[in-house]
Amino acid sequence: MTRQYHLETGIERPTAAEAKKRAIEERKRLAMIDALQRNRQQTEAVVRDLKNAASLLDQSIEAELQGSPTRDPGHVAFPMTARALMTRRDNLRATIDALCDELAKHSRSQWVFA
Repeated sequence: MTRQYHLETGIERPTAAEAKKRAIEERKRLAMIDALQRNRQQTEAVVRDLKNAASLLDQSIEAELQGSPTRDPGHVAFPMTARALMTRRDNLRATIDALCDELAKHSRSQWVFA
């Protein structure tokens, strides 16, 4: 008859090497999540700055068009400065849309790591 001592649970404990390996993997996973969060915050800050820049460009375009005889971009008398500002604003908006799409894609995939 074997005696089981009251401290024995019958559950095998991981070896020190296995525990160390798990701890290292957990640290790597947490570091990856932290890096993804920092990247997301930086991207959100860039999007805010680009939105502000696009808003300023809208104001500049309006200021240019106030003295213009026409508001039709296809007209010969349309100011070249306004055309250039509009092109720049449109490029900023396209960049903002691309960054927002990227943020949405990464927010869906972030749940895989958590």
